[in-house]
Parts: sequence; structure tokens; C-alpha cells
Amino acid sequence: MGMDPWELIGKLEERKRGEADRSGPRSKLVDAIFVLLLSRPMRASEIAGVLGYEPKYVSSYLSYWKSRGFVEYEAGLWYLTSQGEEYAREVVARETDEAFNRFVALAKKIASESLKPTRKDKNEGSQPRRESGFLSFIVDQKNLINNKIQDRSSKAACATSILQRVLDEEEMEVAGALLKHYTRWGTTYTYVDQLAEEMRADTGWLMKILRLLQSKGIVYIYTDPRLGLRVGLTRKVKEILESC
Repeated sequence: MGMDPWELIGKLEERKRGEADRSGPRSKLVDAIFVLLLSRPMRASEIAGVLGYEPKYVSSYLSYWKSRGFVEYEAGLWYLTSQGEEYAREVVARETDEAFNRFVALAKKIASESLKPTRKDKNEGSQPRRESGFLSFIVDQKNLINNKIQDRSSKAACATSILQRVLDEEEMEVAGALLKHYTRWGTTYTYVDQLAEEMRADTGWLMKILRLLQSKGIVYIYTDPRLGLRVGLTRKVKEILESC
């Protein structure tokens, strides 16, 4: 006796979901979302604005992959889990590999139009050199990311030592949180609700300190009609960071 058609369809769908859960998404849009989140936590509306989709559409994808353990949602922001970060890095490596191969093909085409290969070039295969070069490129990219974080950390420490001369303890606590955010994500702004969550601070107290910092030219406060209150380090502080 054969299996009921609807039962068969259900089992096939279940198997497909299981494969997706194990190996990751099968959508270029989701790949793009994960690559964006690899840079820093973002709001669904920010992601939608960058990629040119409706926020509800992006949110539906994020909610689905949250249930699969690839992303998390906290304080209005979407984060990659360790599983999602691993997948996003695989996407970056894959896309980089494809881009590299395209450049290799173009370089070979240009070279073949103007130069004849030498006897040494004929005798030696180019594939090992290409693979070696690509692996070296990936290592260099990882080292570059680590170096950037270390560089930002050094600049933030330098700026902290300068700001401590003009700010009191509470003001320095908030300014330090913004510098910590800069060190981690490379951005000099965040949103007040996110900052309050990261500091575990009362919003009323936080706004009072931010107003004091604003009066001293340390931060700016901007009302984003879609995303709420945004706070960031002023140009003066950015110049301090650059000079450190």
C-alpha cells in the first residue's frame, strides 16, 4: 500500500527543512543579510534600507532563521549567533573566492594578449600558486580584521586618557561605553535604547548625562524618525581618535 500523497509531501518538506538547518540558508538575500550582520548588529529597518527591501520582508527572514539558531534579537537589534557567524564567514570566503577567480581569469586574458609565456611558465603549473595565493589572501583578511580591532582599542584607550581630564566620573562612564562600542563595531554612534541596554542603565539618568556630554561637545543627539534617538561621538572626539 503506497504512502498518502500529503504525508509524502510533508516528509519531503521536513527533510528539506532539516537539511537547511544543518547547512544554512539557501537564499542570496539571507546570505546578504548575514554578511551585513557580520559587520555589526543592525535593526531590520537598517538592513532593509541597505538592501532595498521592505522591513517586514527582512524581518520575516530574520524571525525564521532565529528559530533555527542562526540569529538572535535583543534591544531592537539583530545579532549573529556563533552558528550564524560561521555561516556568514563561509559566504564571505565563497564570494571572495569567486571574485578572485574572475580576476584571475581576466588577468590571464590580458596577459595572453600581450605576453608569451616563458619556458619556465610552461613547465610550472599555475594552480598551486593560485591556491596558495588565495589562502594567503584569506589569512591576510583575518589578520587585517584583528589588526583593525587592536588599532581601534589603542585609539579608544588614548581618547579615554584625554577625556578623563575634562569629564567627571558619570560622564566618563557613558563616554567610555561609546568608545567601547566603537572598539567593538567600528562605528562612533549607536541608539539610546541600545546604549541603555548595554550599560544596564536607567534611561532617565542616561539622557541626563548625555545632555551634559552634548553641552561639552563630546556627543551629539539626533532623532531618527524611524529608529528613535541616536547618539554619537562628535567630530571633535573623532579627531582625537584619529590623532591618537
